Amino acid sequence: MLRRPSILVSKLATVMLLFAAGTTGTANAQVRLSELSATEAYRACILQTQKDAEAGFEAAIAWRDEGGGPPALHCVALALFDMGQLDEAAKRLETMVDQMPDASDHARASVLGQAGRVWLQLRELDRAYTVLSKSLQLDGSDPELWIDRGETLARGQEYWDAIDDFSGALDRAPGHLDALIFRAAAYRLLNVDDLARDDIDRVLNIAPDHPDALMELGRLYARSGALDDARTTWLRVLSLSPGSAAAAAARGSLEQMDVTVE
Repeated sequence: MLRRPSILVSKLATVMLLFAAGTTGTANAQVRLSELSATEAYRACILQTQKDAEAGFEAAIAWRDEGGGPPALHCVALALFDMGQLDEAAKRLETMVDQMPDASDHARASVLGQAGRVWLQLRELDRAYTVLSKSLQLDGSDPELWIDRGETLARGQEYWDAIDDFSGALDRAPGHLDALIFRAAAYRLLNVDDLARDDIDRVLNIAPDHPDALMELGRLYARSGALDDARTTWLRVLSLSPGSAAAAAARGSLEQMDVTVE
């Protein structure tokens, strides 16, 4: 139902600051990470994993063995993720939280949240739900965690519970567009089209060309029998964002509409 790209990479800067703050500058990739400050070493390690995941993994392991602590453990997990070993990455992210006794609840929740996202990407819904729930128990201030758990529930067709989580995200970030779109989709799947339309209208008032919101609007038009409006809306999605997931969904809906009409 709901597709979201992995946001592990987008969270790196935040987690880095949670681990070690206060140092700027870049690090020479040839320097041993253990010889750098924690922040510089972490930055260098992440850059290496993005450039060459296997080399980054080896560097992170060496740094870990030389006392790199949680930043090194985190870099190991992210290197595994970049290598496509998602299962192992998720496990490492989960277990490293127990090796962060001095970290804040917010930092530990962020790492558990990353583990939950990977389990969600692997479609391990029970595991994702459990980990994300633990994350929210530690610190429920991040709306992204509520959205991720809501998506987990929605994929398991627990739509009312998913709506509660999307609403939890909106309580913390009232204008969060993803939360509104996801909640609208859940309402639509529960046949509560008026509330779905309310959420989509809120998004489009803020971002009139948002492709995911327009995709949902087209679905609502189609359900109500306004097929010309649905077609126009989906064609607009294709024009605005031709390579997006929303465009792929719009293209499929248009093809299905043509088959039905024929």
